[in-house]
Amino acid sequence: MNLYKYLGLTTALAIMVTAGVAQADPWVPAAGDGSAKLMVRLFDASRAYPSTGFGSSTIPASKQNETQLRITGVQGIGDGFSIEYDLRAGRKQDRSTKHGITNSLTATGLEDQEVGLNYGLIQSPLEALSMTMNVIVPTGSSHSNPALGTGHLAVEPDVQAGFKTGPFTFTGEFGSRIFTDSGVAQMRGTLYAGWHVLPRLTLFGTGFASRTLQNATSLQRTDQSEVYNIVRVGGGAEFKLTSRLRPYVEYEHSIAGQGIHAGDRITIGVSVVF
Repeated sequence: MNLYKYLGLTTALAIMVTAGVAQADPWVPAAGDGSAKLMVRLFDASRAYPSTGFGSSTIPASKQNETQLRITGVQGIGDGFSIEYDLRAGRKQDRSTKHGITNSLTATGLEDQEVGLNYGLIQSPLEALSMTMNVIVPTGSSHSNPALGTGHLAVEPDVQAGFKTGPFTFTGEFGSRIFTDSGVAQMRGTLYAGWHVLPRLTLFGTGFASRTLQNATSLQRTDQSEVYNIVRVGGGAEFKLTSRLRPYVEYEHSIAGQGIHAGDRITIGVSVVF
């Protein structure tokens, strides 16, 4: 099955959970309102962070490329609640060269999907606070090479907060991802800062960090895919084409990590507001 068929399946799943904001948002939309982001994300890396410790230094590694198709969204359902989702399909390729011979491994298909329920605790035009409970469904194959998912179910309780002042918007999301079979826990945080520089143009910066509490060497081999240690920063721009369509572009770069490829990501997409 090719990548386009997987995109169709992902789109269908998005509709099933009700179309909706591309990323977690502490401002909960009213019932029937929401937004969705459709994007293509390109990742490229030829270096990796050593598995011996967390840091910013890198070492040569196999070349890894990924083309990811992603739909993220939020849909207001009333009474202060919204449904959030992050649906993914992709094509991963690992290439390594030894003694002049290049080996290439490729996997294509659905990746792990995320669906959650968000409730607004504080909701005003300038301030927002909400709580989310997400479920990460292991739909991505953990047996392919390279793997497309962890193969394990996880839950993710988060707290989201945000405020607006003048042309600036700041939001943060903090929580943990807990794998139900092993108890492996990742502490995760996301930051966003947006600057409305022109009536139709917003510039933004982002930051993401994940740190697994368990030591990878102490885990069973089947659980080591649940370890994710990385710090990543990025920036981009969003243009308000119409009241409903907002194309955007974002560049991200990893600055620290452990036992993971160190590379760059470029995302091109469009936000649909309804």
